Amino acid sequence: MDASAISRLDDLERRVGALEANAPAAGAADPTPLADLRALDELRRRDGPRYVRGLMRGAVTYAGSARLGDEEVLWAGERGLAQIWALEPAEVARLLAALGHPARIALVRALLVGVRSSQELQQVVGSGSVGQLYHHLKDLLAAGVVDQAGRSRYRISASRVVPLLIIFAAAGDVARPHDPESEPSPVETEES
Repeated sequence: MDASAISRLDDLERRVGALEANAPAAGAADPTPLADLRALDELRRRDGPRYVRGLMRGAVTYAGSARLGDEEVLWAGERGLAQIWALEPAEVARLLAALGHPARIALVRALLVGVRSSQELQQVVGSGSVGQLYHHLKDLLAAGVVDQAGRSRYRISASRVVPLLIIFAAAGDVARPHDPESEPSPVETEES
């Protein structure tokens, strides 16, 4: 074997060893793809006023793809920590309060699939009165979650679909009972 082949073989063995070292144990939670680890390292290096506030530095990035009904929505966003801290607390609270009722979550889920009439939405919330339905819709409309798509018809703008799904996913992560045995370890890099 020539020196070039040996060098390539050594390089391959080194890379396989690194992959195996990062591989989760059998039965562990979903693995973090190596591409995600590279993305996390990139986020750690972000700099500038969007990303730094006092001793805080970093960013949150999120993306999603959803086919709901006949439409596919692709969306990606990033917020630096300084941008997140600059969000008006009252606006964030208004949005979270609007989503803070099981009937409103059910309405949002129904609307994520497509435009619905008030009669269809009444079926979603069940035996409550029409007044209760409009109370929930009023809160969702005021928070900018839902748009009116005509007389007694409602929808969720395509630009809000993935962010709402991300809010639901993050809420599920936060609300999940703490079980250290089933939770994946935080992703760590060499600098951690």
